[in-house]
Amino acid sequence: MADALHGPRPDPMPTYPTRFAPMRSTLRTLAFLAPLLAGVAFAPNARADEDSAAFQANTGLHFGIGPVFLFPSDGGPMGGGLDADLRYGIGLDPVVVAPGARAAGYVLSGHFIGFAMPTLRVTLPVGPLAPFVVGGVGPGYVSDEKKGGVALMGGGGLMLHLGRFFGIGAEATYQTITGTDFKTLTVGPSLLIGF
Repeated sequence: MADALHGPRPDPMPTYPTRFAPMRSTLRTLAFLAPLLAGVAFAPNARADEDSAAFQANTGLHFGIGPVFLFPSDGGPMGGGLDADLRYGIGLDPVVVAPGARAAGYVLSGHFIGFAMPTLRVTLPVGPLAPFVVGGVGPGYVSDEKKGGVALMGGGGLMLHLGRFFGIGAEATYQTITGTDFKTLTVGPSLLIGF
C-alpha cells in the first residue's frame, strides 16, 4: 500500500489461522510453567518432602488408563477415547522425573486416531499437591486420511494426593500428528487408585 504523503507503508503484521490458537495457548502455558518448575526445582535450598503423599505417589512404577475428551481445534464435534500410560518415577530432589510411554486411541467424527510414544513427565510435589508437565513424541495414525506422521504431545495437570494410593486431578494436553489435520486439545480427569 502507498500513502501519498509518506510513501509505501509496510504490510500489516501477518495473522495466522485460528486452528493454531490452541497450540499457541498450550505453548504459552508450557513456556510459563517450565521456568516456574525449573526455578523452584533447582533453587539452592529446595528439598522435597519425601514423606509426603504426593512425592511417594509419584515415585516407582505406575500404570494408568483413563477416558479422554477431545475438543478439535477446527470447532468440529467433540470426540473421546482412552489413554494408557506407563511410567517410572525417580525422585531427583525436589522433583520427580518419570520416563515412560503412552498409547492412545480416539474416535473423532467417526474416524480412528491412534498413537504410541515415549514420554517424560516432571512432577513438583508440594504437600499433597503435585503439578506436572508432560511431553512425548512418537508415531501416529489417522484413519480418515489413511496416513501417519509424527505424533507430538505436550501439556500438564494437577493431582491432589489423599495418601500414597489415592489421588484425584485433571490433565490437559495439546496433541497433533504431523502431515495430517489432527490437532486437538484433550482434557481428562485423573484418578489414582494404588495397590
